[in-house]
Amino acid sequence: EYGRPQYGLSSADVVYEAYTEFFYYSRYLLLFWGHAPTMVGPDRSARPYFVSLIHEWPAAYVHAGASNPGYQSIQQDGIHNLDLDANAFNLGFRVASRPAPHNLFTNIQTDMKEARRLWGNPTVTPHWPFVSHVGSGTPPYQTVTLVWNPNNTIEQWRWDGAAQGWTRWVRCPNCPDNQWTQVMGMNSGKPVIASNVVIEYTDESYLPDPAGTGWIQIATHGQGPALLFLGHRFYRGTWKNAGSGQPTRFDLPDGQPARFNPGQTWIEIVPNRQAPTQNFQLTLN
Repeated sequence: EYGRPQYGLSSADVVYEAYTEFFYYSRYLLLFWGHAPTMVGPDRSARPYFVSLIHEWPAAYVHAGASNPGYQSIQQDGIHNLDLDANAFNLGFRVASRPAPHNLFTNIQTDMKEARRLWGNPTVTPHWPFVSHVGSGTPPYQTVTLVWNPNNTIEQWRWDGAAQGWTRWVRCPNCPDNQWTQVMGMNSGKPVIASNVVIEYTDESYLPDPAGTGWIQIATHGQGPALLFLGHRFYRGTWKNAGSGQPTRFDLPDGQPARFNPGQTWIEIVPNRQAPTQNFQLTLN
């Protein structure tokens, strides 16, 4: 709860969310292409599965430190690395209104300039096909509830017919005001509205670490089931990734590539039923 509210969520083109530690907290990986907000964060440390996702695009990775496996993955995959704790220390700034380590932020406009200076402007090939799904239909489910941690991280996507998108809400039972709160863009002042919400089920395992807290490893290569909320359309599809930096493919039940609705896309990477993460719950209503 100390990291809320986050800055940059409404401006990102793609947002990934996944568990980070065995404490069952989730973190975000934000990808920016068309918008470059001047304040994004709090910025936290890298993990190998986030590095793997960055490798798919490719993109420069702004982060603040990393786990040991995270650093190994950055080196192995040749990531364009902007570490706010090391080589890109000057790109981060701290605010006095929050406790450390939740007070570190960055300016994406400045980050983009530094990335272009160091590595140029790499070509980004299309990952997913897009087609407008705007229409009068409504999805079979109006809410998608994700319980990452029953004590402090309960989230919900709600279909908004007027906005033709999915609004985001969050609830924190351990916080003083245990109410559903709509997630707003802290830079724009506008609600976070996703055109697409993808639930990607994958394998998770534990990795020991020197501090004894336990890192989580998440499989980003392979295949598995996926729930695809593409505008007002819903499909029980699949995801597939062959590795080697290839983009993840999302398919419909008939095997055809899923066609995304233009706008912001959220990828919720969640544990499958065999994963050791017992706290996670997903409910469709």
